[in-house]
Order: sequence, then structure tokens, then C-alpha cells
Amino acid sequence: MEKGQVALPLTLLDKRQELNLAPEDLGYLLLALAACKENISVEELAQNPWIKWSLAHGWACWEGKRISFAPLWRNLYLLWEKEEKAKTSHVVCEQFEYGKIIKWLDQVRGSLSVTLKEKQILQEFNLKYGWSTDFILIFLQLCFTRGQNIPRKYQPIAKKVYLQGIQTIDELAAFMSNLDWIYYQVSEVKKCVGQYGGVTTPQREMYLKWTNQWKFSHQVIMRAAEETVRTNNPSFRYIDGILKDWYQKQVTNVSEAEKALREHDRQKPQKVVRTTGRKRISRVDQRDWEKILGIE
Repeated sequence: MEKGQVALPLTLLDKRQELNLAPEDLGYLLLALAACKENISVEELAQNPWIKWSLAHGWACWEGKRISFAPLWRNLYLLWEKEEKAKTSHVVCEQFEYGKIIKWLDQVRGSLSVTLKEKQILQEFNLKYGWSTDFILIFLQLCFTRGQNIPRKYQPIAKKVYLQGIQTIDELAAFMSNLDWIYYQVSEVKKCVGQYGGVTTPQREMYLKWTNQWKFSHQVIMRAAEETVRTNNPSFRYIDGILKDWYQKQVTNVSEAEKALREHDRQKPQKVVRTTGRKRISRVDQRDWEKILGIE
């Protein structure tokens, strides 16, 4: 305050309505600001009606023995930040290549499959999350490779990505890899036994039983999967039977699994093949897991 004048930020005048300040409220704030510029005691500050009004309405606070108008400036900053985000969203919207994403989805699915609801979700990724076209495309590609290829599956993942504050492609790839690591492992088992497509809930639960309850490593599980390929009916049920046998034998690693397989080979029955009066002993080519494991 100098010669009866108080400097008032123009921003405060511009944002008066957004701050819900009536003209008289603005006057009270000016008087409170002016009082703080005067060399008065703490007791006088506490008794000043304009300062008391500012404190009561949350525009000021005590900081030690002085009055701070940090709450007022904080509200002004939040309004400015909101405007900047709105400007950024507008720019993103202008650069957003919506048709490029729709075209990619149609090509991957092999049909014009994008519904109105899915279009709204994609627009939300851009307008609400601030994602660029390329970021959305990479996100969708990572989701689709994991079988999350419909909105009700990939939308919750997008929300998690947004809440984690992920903004770069590297961060996104790392997040997705950690998020669906079990999916990758189950998919590898499925591929080994000649099955393709998304991972089902029973398959995931069975895999979690092998790892969490029976404490098998992924390498041991894959060895069991490889063994089922030599049968007529490789499947998760077959793998489960082999792993159950190994669990009962307290197999804990691949070396012990190989040892269990060799013991199984030695215990296999032999069959006699008669040819021109001579006896020839031949080993059964296919391990008869059905009989041992009780799988029909």
C-alpha cells in the first residue's frame, strides 16, 4: 500500500465470478490485503474485521505471526491450470486422427465392428486422458495381443494406465507386460499343446494352482506340456495330471522332472511283435499317461 493505493492482480478481477466473489467481497479482500501491508501487531491483525472475514471464508490463513493469502493464490492457480488443460485438450482434439484408429480396428477384426459406444470410449481416451492417436493405437495393439479386444475388456485397463500417470510408450509397454504376465505364460502353454485363442478363466485358474499351490516353476510346467504333445490328446487336463503325479513325487525342478520321466520309461510295459517265427521286443512309442494318470 502506498499513498492510499493497493496493487490488485488483474487475474483476480478476471476470475472474480469463477471464484464466486461478489463486488463487495472483492472490496473486503482489498481491505484485508491493505491491512497486511501496514506495520501492525499480531493482536491488531487478529482484530481487523477484513482479515477476520478473509480467514473465515478461506481466502487467507495464519503462517506463524503473519497473515498469508496463499489459499487465494492457490485457487487462482487452479483456475489457470484448468484453463491450460482445456487448451491442451483442444489441441489434442484437433490433432486426433480418429479415422486412423477406426480403420485399424476394422482391419484387425476383419469387419466394420466399431459400435457407437466404442467410438465414445475412444474419444474419451483422447479428450479425458489426453492420449494421442499413436498412443491409443499402441495401447490397443498391446491389449489385442493379450486377448483384450473388446471395449469391456480394454476400457478398465485404460483407466488403470491413466490413473498410473503413464505417458510414454516405454512406460505403457512395461505396465502392460507386468499386468498380464500370467496371460503370457498361459498362452505359451496353450501354444505348446497346439491350442490358440484367448486364455480362459479355468485355464488361468489351473495355471495359478500349479504355480501357487503346487509351487511349480514355469519351466517345469512347460516340460509337462511338452510331454503331453507325445500323446494323442495334449490338453490342460493332461498337463494337470502329469503335474499332479510330479507333485506327489515331490518334483521341484526340471532335472527332477526329467528323472521322473526316465523312471516312467523304465516302468513302461513292453509288447511282443511276432514276425516270421522270431520274437522282437519293441518299446511303446507313446507314453501311456492315460492309464497311469487315470485319464480316459
